[in-house]
Amino acid sequence: MKRSELLVPAGGTKQFIAAVENGADAIYIGGSAFSARGNAENFSDKEAQEAIDYGHLRGVKTYLAMNTLMEDEDLEAAYEQARRYYDMGVDAIIVQDLGFGNILKENLPNLTLHLSTQAGVYDVKGVEAAAKLGYKRVVLAREVTFEEMQKAVETGIEIEAFVHGALCMCYSGQCQMSRYIGGRSGNKGTCAQPCRLPYDGMEGKPYPLSPKDMCLIEEIGKMTEAGVASLKIEGRMKSPEYVAVVTSIYRKYLDLWEKDGEYRVDEKDFQLLKQIFNRGGFTKGYFYGDPNEELMASDFSKNAGIFAGEVTRDSRGPLVDMSARIPVCKGDYVEIRSKELTGNLITYVEEKKNDITKIGDIKAPVRKGEAIYRLMSSKQMSDARKTFEELTFDSGKFSRKAPITMKAKVIAEESLLLSARGTGKNGGAILVEATSDIIPQISQKGQGCEEGLKVQLAKTGGTAFEVEQIQVVEPIKAYVPVSAINALRRETLEKLKLEIIESYKPKDGGKPWTNSIEDESNEEGALEIYFDNKENFLNSVDILSKCKAFAPTLRALVPLKDYEECRDFAISQQIALCPYLLGMAKGPMKNWLEENFEKIVKLLKDTDKGIYVGNLGQIEMFANAGIKVFGDFGLNITNMETKAVYMQLGIIDAIESLEHSGKTVGAFPLMITEHRLIDSVLTDRKGAEYEVNFKEETHKTTIKSKDGNLDWETIEKECQEKLIRIYL
Repeated sequence: MKRSELLVPAGGTKQFIAAVENGADAIYIGGSAFSARGNAENFSDKEAQEAIDYGHLRGVKTYLAMNTLMEDEDLEAAYEQARRYYDMGVDAIIVQDLGFGNILKENLPNLTLHLSTQAGVYDVKGVEAAAKLGYKRVVLAREVTFEEMQKAVETGIEIEAFVHGALCMCYSGQCQMSRYIGGRSGNKGTCAQPCRLPYDGMEGKPYPLSPKDMCLIEEIGKMTEAGVASLKIEGRMKSPEYVAVVTSIYRKYLDLWEKDGEYRVDEKDFQLLKQIFNRGGFTKGYFYGDPNEELMASDFSKNAGIFAGEVTRDSRGPLVDMSARIPVCKGDYVEIRSKELTGNLITYVEEKKNDITKIGDIKAPVRKGEAIYRLMSSKQMSDARKTFEELTFDSGKFSRKAPITMKAKVIAEESLLLSARGTGKNGGAILVEATSDIIPQISQKGQGCEEGLKVQLAKTGGTAFEVEQIQVVEPIKAYVPVSAINALRRETLEKLKLEIIESYKPKDGGKPWTNSIEDESNEEGALEIYFDNKENFLNSVDILSKCKAFAPTLRALVPLKDYEECRDFAISQQIALCPYLLGMAKGPMKNWLEENFEKIVKLLKDTDKGIYVGNLGQIEMFANAGIKVFGDFGLNITNMETKAVYMQLGIIDAIESLEHSGKTVGAFPLMITEHRLIDSVLTDRKGAEYEVNFKEETHKTTIKSKDGNLDWETIEKECQEKLIRIYL
């Protein structure tokens, strides 16, 4: 039976211990900077070293998430952080920024690199391109289906996929909404979660951009059988109790699958997962395609808890009568779904007649029939805490221990020697031995010390080890003091601990690196106008005339599928026309592209204008066909190192990431989502409006600001010196 790694998040030290003690195979953490969850507790260097060693002693890997986009001035500090973690023995670093990844590959060649879901890889071509760049593993976009996962696995590259936790509404790496609204970039670790905020304008749904949390507990056997290398739980912002509960349940069913090749998820376990956190239930995401409205938690964007009962009569509080569908206990936190969402910690519970329970302390009026939800179960939290609350990285009664074997040689009148064998990096055997200062004496009573030795040597106490087998060699019956046995055991286990930890440390150290690359752009001054559909382009005479008056070079960009229809108009306007392929060309667009590729190549060769692409997997297919390839905003280029990597892959030049676009270049995409949303205008709490447009031919919804401005004075000035793009 194939085995998949259970990969668990840890936003802090307690979460890390909870993950290990509840069955994680690997854990991903963030350092002090450059993590896509910059608001998590994260780890200092000291804490990270302790965590990595703690995990390694128990056979658990640690991955460092450095999955933000980086500016040129960030790269040196980022490299130094990565180098420190490499020296600590971190098992892999998760990267979004390809320039940063290239720096790591060149300067720390023995470091394992994983390509983050933030890079937006969704198909075989993207996986293969990542492998050529030196990535051992690719974390697929959350929008991929099981069928697409299977095809990715067939490349032979390690594939990692999310199985539980929060879903982003937008393709990861492509969301600009948080930065646009509040200056907090999701690509740089400070996402303000605008998808969880209320908006007016979509059929009365208060939270039209808020998906449910994913739960694939029923599918992990299928994914394991398909060869998905790593099953990833989301949640570096979550509590240690959350980590403990979710990890233990996924561990349970992975073990059942590995043992029996089948399992059925107990309804009680579903309820435990929902109780610890859910948004209006769970979704399987895009595992079987777009689930339409089943994806969304449009009525409620925070933890929904589980239904506990109803208010049975009006009350002004603090005591409320309820018909309890599940037991409610002191210490639980409940919320009454009244207009005011009344909620509080339960401090009083009284069982009454006719299945009525009186609870308090509810500090607001409630009405008969209002639903009561339990957001937090004190028993569940208490049970979860028992797995980690009394533990530190170096002390406590650990339940997770690494198996070892011991061999004692007792030579009367000569020596007492103890050896121990454990497992180090990549499953390698680690053997240590120690000799006691105490010399065994010939037994005067004719009784040997074998049984006593086995009893004492098995007492591994608060160490990371559990003795599976003890062998005692005792040619002549001998006597050894218990104190000597205990001292020798402690010395041997300490040696084994240090040797196992050391086995994970690199033998080579990374050299310092300084950013020295220069911009190799082939473009001088130019202006590009990005049209999101052909209709806008075909009605753009006025704006084209305005731009032709000052732009040294003017180019219009239209969707690839519309390119042929737009050529005659471009010729009539005496303007260069270039097609672009949306970065997430899956579904209908992918099928169209494959069916018409030869025709597209001929068309692009005839015009010799090239094409803009927005995904790692799209470059080689056009470059190998002899087409000029330009990098679009989807490549998220924010530094010269990243641009150089893409140029090595085949692009001629590239536009910068939208991270560098302000509110004066027009209405650029703020979100691109696989989910079908109804065409609409959304209005946020501050009155700002956003256009929502779904295109059937791409099966993508684009959200952009309705208030995009164009600063013509700045555009005219800057396009004389460099490539500038505006969005219409």
